[in-house]
Amino acid sequence: MGFLKNIFGGGAASIEGLRKAVAQQRYADARLFAEQLSDQSLSEADAAEVEKLRIVAGDGLAGLNLNEALGLQCCGDFAQAAEHLHLAQDQVCSADLREKIEQAIAAEPLIPEIDSTDVEHLSSCATCSPQPSTLLADEDSMSGDAEIQLELILTSYPADLAERYVSKNETFKEAFLLSHAGQDEQALPLWQQVDAVDQDDLYWFELGALLARKGNLTEARSTLEKALEQNPDLLLAIEALVPLLVATDGYPLAEERLQQFLSQGIDPPFCHAQLTFLAVQQQKYPAAAESARQAIAAGNIDSQFILLAASVLEHIGALAETDNILMKLPAAGCRGGTNLPLAEFWLRQKRELGNILDTFNAACREDPENPRWQLRVAQTYLARNWVKDGLKLLRKVVNDPRLEPELAEEAKRLLAEQQG
Repeated sequence: MGFLKNIFGGGAASIEGLRKAVAQQRYADARLFAEQLSDQSLSEADAAEVEKLRIVAGDGLAGLNLNEALGLQCCGDFAQAAEHLHLAQDQVCSADLREKIEQAIAAEPLIPEIDSTDVEHLSSCATCSPQPSTLLADEDSMSGDAEIQLELILTSYPADLAERYVSKNETFKEAFLLSHAGQDEQALPLWQQVDAVDQDDLYWFELGALLARKGNLTEARSTLEKALEQNPDLLLAIEALVPLLVATDGYPLAEERLQQFLSQGIDPPFCHAQLTFLAVQQQKYPAAAESARQAIAAGNIDSQFILLAASVLEHIGALAETDNILMKLPAAGCRGGTNLPLAEFWLRQKRELGNILDTFNAACREDPENPRWQLRVAQTYLARNWVKDGLKLLRKVVNDPRLEPELAEEAKRLLAEQQG
């Protein structure tokens, strides 16, 4: 089920997961992922991307709350508008949007005046609700807010896909917005009301993803299959289907479908990467290595996948390939030169010790709260037979509560070996 969480929300934070959350306008998830990633050691390029996406997510949430507040102000509901504005103020990142929020907060909560002739007109209109003091009917207000939310969600979609969503009927759009707001229980009855003529590939994808989130895996799988029957190139449905195949029927069927997608020329970087992941899960490392090679040859340059591929190739002893793949990653921080995963690989091989010592020392300066790099410095000292300095630093770091459990065990084993 962990794989399902990576596709449908939740799970461990990754840059790819952060990108998807932003692309799908799941701004709350994106903010959480960005916070988790900020605690990890990232390359300079990845750190810059995480920060950029964090800003997009924060401004996205703030923009939604600001628009909601402005609508409430227009309707005279200043108390609720204030709640949305203060939320927006906490979420916003960019200066321009912050200024707009502060202007809205500073606005005087004056109920708009209505001319007496307008009151009489509204009161006498047979088609209007007898509420002359309300400038905008509730349904109109919700409709305007819904259009804004839909526009925000579709901003990051490919233009052709966004146009298709915009052209949908109101029932589809309302269900879509509820699903993206995390209100699946309310969305499901609406999805079931969509007319048969409008039940296209996007409809079956959205319904299938909802069913998967609810845990109805078999039904979700058949629903996503319907989406791909209508549009074999719908990558959203492919990404959602693969973990469902694993969860319901195991690895062989998932692998068969991925090979089928490949034979159709559908997104080779993604399909080969998924085959790599499935092979690793089954501990089929030679097969995983071959899929990893093909994914990289097809152009998969995602940093998380590069690390997985390097790990697989190192596991099977393809050290030269591991070296070449890790060199594709950019260096972290301001030091340039060797990136940290490559430095750690060289440390395991006891290579380039002078070079990697500079890299780890620079990491200590740039990320002083992460004891991982102090451990790597200690290990490099010991690899260079600088035993006194290595042991001194190792004893200092071995009990650091900030050290990840796996690294703490690594440090304890090394200290025991040195003292034995």
